[in-house]
Amino acid sequence: MYVLDDINRDLLDLLQTDGRMSFKELGDRIGLTAPAVAERVRKLEDAGVIKGYRAVVDYEALGFPILSIVRVKAPIAGRAVDEKIAALPNVIEANRVTGSDSHVIRARLRTTRDIEDLLADVWEDGETITNLVTSSPVPRRPMNLKATNAGRAS
Repeated sequence: MYVLDDINRDLLDLLQTDGRMSFKELGDRIGLTAPAVAERVRKLEDAGVIKGYRAVVDYEALGFPILSIVRVKAPIAGRAVDEKIAALPNVIEANRVTGSDSHVIRARLRTTRDIEDLLADVWEDGETITNLVTSSPVPRRPMNLKATNAGRAS
């Protein structure tokens, strides 16, 4: 586990909210110079704590209003199932899970017909349970690292 000090925790909380913030702006917010922030960010990247930077896309604005959560019960879970799911272009996240299901998939779709196609692609002879998200009272968000004491040595 990578141990974080309070400054790195604050830095990560800010970057999770706005990954495009300049080193100067970050430094102004946490009381460091831009070069000091750059060095801390580089170390966090090198350690694998920061895995990348990406845009948050509004899929509804692009014509994909349906968020579907599909629970899959594959007769045999393994690499072949993982690869099959990974190849589906509408899948935005897939996880192997414990319990009676083998995977949970999140997919963005245009129509209910697309749901049928997705289910046919996911597993021809397995079981699926599909939920459609009607609203997201807590949309995907960054975890507050300071409040959770993330990265503290025990």
